[in-house]
Amino acid sequence: MKKKQKNLKLKVLFNASVVLAGLKSPKGGSGRLLELVKEGIVEGKISEIIFDEILKHSQKLTLPISNTPKEILNIFKEILPAPNENVVNRYKKIVIDEGDAHVLASCEDKKIKILVTLDKKHLLILKGKIKGLKIMTPGELIELLKK
Repeated sequence: MKKKQKNLKLKVLFNASVVLAGLKSPKGGSGRLLELVKEGIVEGKISEIIFDEILKHSQKLTLPISNTPKEILNIFKEILPAPNENVVNRYKKIVIDEGDAHVLASCEDKKIKILVTLDKKHLLILKGKIKGLKIMTPGELIELLKK
């Protein structure tokens, strides 16, 4: 008798940097991850705050602002609400830039165990320092998915 296989789809919070890089360069690692989210292989998540950051910075990357929201909603089927303010305030004591506290708070709030980011200066520096959360680059996540 076969056992039911557990759903092994990884639930991953995408930082704005990865989404922007993926939209700008679809053939790179970030772009590949966005494709995996579209294909349903990875359960990709972003919050309202991350969504707003993507829209704000998309103009700097010369992405067409009119198409960007539609593209994002085509990739991420659900936009998470902003995290609880008390959780955000706790993370403000941990992060280098208080503006990044919402990212870590979203992971805790929604019980997301993997954060993918390109932010070396503020988030990747916290690798291994937050219990229960893996912070990784797109390349590291792609390698994890190969296993």
